This record gives sequence, structure tokens and C-alpha cells, in this order.
Amino acid sequence: MKTKFLKTVLPAMLLVVAVFIIGSGCTGDQDPITYNWYPDMDEDGFGDGSATPVSATIDDAPAGYVRDTNDCNDSDASINPDAVEVAGNNIDENCNGLHAITFYADEDGDGFGDEGTPEVIEVTLGDDAPSGFSYNAADCEDSDPAINPLAFEILDNGIDDNCDGLTDVFEVYVDEDGDGYGSNQMTAAEGVHNNLDCDDDNADIYPYRAEIIGNDVDDNCNGLTDEVN
Repeated sequence: MKTKFLKTVLPAMLLVVAVFIIGSGCTGDQDPITYNWYPDMDEDGFGDGSATPVSATIDDAPAGYVRDTNDCNDSDASINPDAVEVAGNNIDENCNGLHAITFYADEDGDGFGDEGTPEVIEVTLGDDAPSGFSYNAADCEDSDPAINPLAFEILDNGIDDNCDGLTDVFEVYVDEDGDGYGSNQMTAAEGVHNNLDCDDDNADIYPYRAEIIGNDVDDNCNGLTDEVN
């Protein structure tokens, strides 16, 4: 009897147990935990955290929804935390709250950059230029702080001190708003050595400054309004 049990009944019992265990492993129980799912309308893998979430388990996740909440523009697949930031388009492609701006190295610290040294840096719009950089590329000699668009032209030194393309030409212009940039009105009295100002009644408007976004003003006198470098 014992031999028969070992040869027939016990193997059958073990087989039943094995089928039960393996069957449970293959079928699996549904994950009972529910999560918040957010719409991913542009299908870039990142969800809109501002939308009302849908609660569901992983097995019942709704189509077109993800658990991520980091998309800052769910209508454009090119804008998401993994996107490459593009300089000068006023768009925060990678959703980090910063914008890519093209700056220029200002080696001599005179506030004017060298056009041959562009570098894209992410900053908050309206911030000052990072240390050692300038928003503009107006310096014609970035190793000498005495040479820049605001410098006085010194006669007979063979140098274009004020970077206007003319050497040893001494012209003085009225600077009504005192921002260092002159109007087209020449003067024999005290003034400045450039005529680059597009609004000589407003000291906040002058060439080469950082454009202020959203004020509908050509702050830097380049003929454009609210542009990003």
C-alpha cells in the first residue's frame, strides 16, 4: 500500500500542486494599486500635469495617457523635457523654465562682445548676461576696454576707438537722454561720439542692450520688436 501511494498518489498530488503554482505564475494577479494618468496628446511620452488625471491600475491604463506630468506644451511633440533647446526663438523647448540665448564673449569687460565668439547659454529672459559675456557683438577690439562703441574717438592715434568703421574722425552728437548714445544731431558742445540712438528721449532705449520681451518696444534699436537673441 505504501509503495502504491508513493508511486501513484504522491506524484499526482505533486502534479496538481505544480500546476497550481505554475498556473498562478503565468496568469498573475492584477496590480491592485491605482495611479494617476495624464493625457499625452502629442504622444511624446510626457503628460500634461495641468490636466485632470484619470485613476487606473497599470493593467487598465487608458490609451493616450501616461504617468509623467512634465510636459509644458502637450500640443507640440517637439517641446518636452528631452527636447533640444533652440536659441533665439522665444520657446522653452525642454520645459526647464529657461531660454537659449546667443551670447558673445566680453574678454575686456567693457560690456561689448566679440562677434567671433558666440555661445548659446540658457537663462531666464530679462536676466543680465552671464559673467564674461555680452548680449551684443559690437566690440571691434575685445582685448582693449578703451575701444568700444561708447568710446571717445582719439585723433591721430590710427585707431577706430568707437568701432564705427572710421579712424581719427572726430564727430560729436547730442545725447539728450544721457544713455551714452547720440542722436543724429551734431553739436560743437559736449556730447558723444556716436549717433546710434533710435530714441534719444528715453534712456532705457539704446543700441546693443538686451531686448525686453513683451513690451512691444524696439529696446535695442535694431529695427525688431520683442525678439530673442
